[in-house]
Amino acid sequence: MENNNDRQIAESIEQLFRLMSRWMKLIYKSYFLRKGNVDITPNQYRVLFALKNYGPSKMSEFGEYVHTSCGSLTVMVDRLVEKGFVERFYLPEDRRLVMVKITPRGEKILEEFREGFLNLLMENINHLNADETKNLCKAIDELTAFVKDKFIG
Repeated sequence: MENNNDRQIAESIEQLFRLMSRWMKLIYKSYFLRKGNVDITPNQYRVLFALKNYGPSKMSEFGEYVHTSCGSLTVMVDRLVEKGFVERFYLPEDRRLVMVKITPRGEKILEEFREGFLNLLMENINHLNADETKNLCKAIDELTAFVKDKFIG
């Protein structure tokens, strides 16, 4: 039987995710407007970020990491390969397996994009007063600890 309070919590979390997504999109848009001709899209950033964190991956498994279909991922990786940000390679022991890894050039663009994005986040946060900043930090810390403890492990 569904607990009404559980439903309210679930709806609140869903709303928080939507709001955070909208805020992230606004920051990305602001970044692209300021930088002008940016050589990476938010989705490509997500792929590069995952490759940097997971290391070289099988294309078949990598789609699961970034929650993207094989078809969409292939197109995205093709574009990243063309830009020199990602490299495809095969394992000598099984040439059927297509692997993908971030290149040094990809790591550089990833870091540039990340720094620009973090700077814009800091600009947003700088508009808060001391109490709002303190409350936000406390809420983030508590939510992060809770999710790690209860759901991630």
